[in-house]
Amino acid sequence: MEQLYLALKRERLILRDPVKYGEKGEVILLEVDRKGVTSTVSIETFKELFSDVLDNPTYEALSGTHTFFLEGKQHTMTAKEMGYQEHFDQWKDKGIFSY
Repeated sequence: MEQLYLALKRERLILRDPVKYGEKGEVILLEVDRKGVTSTVSIETFKELFSDVLDNPTYEALSGTHTFFLEGKQHTMTAKEMGYQEHFDQWKDKGIFSY
């Protein structure tokens, strides 16, 4: 997953602000709307949702089906169902997965 994070950092899609985003302070910027409102996901949450592909976070692997635990309950969903597929598509178009 480190290669993916480095690629996201190069594209300035990882933000660091411990005051705004908590102790760990790093989030992945997913989008900025027309009003300047940002959508982010914490690195920790991203790791939990996609823990099954931590060793191989390719576009294909991230775009698939994932099983994760949320609030003690097991869920199985695709990246599209979770709302991440459009972001992975954008990352692919930007060449982020070229590592």
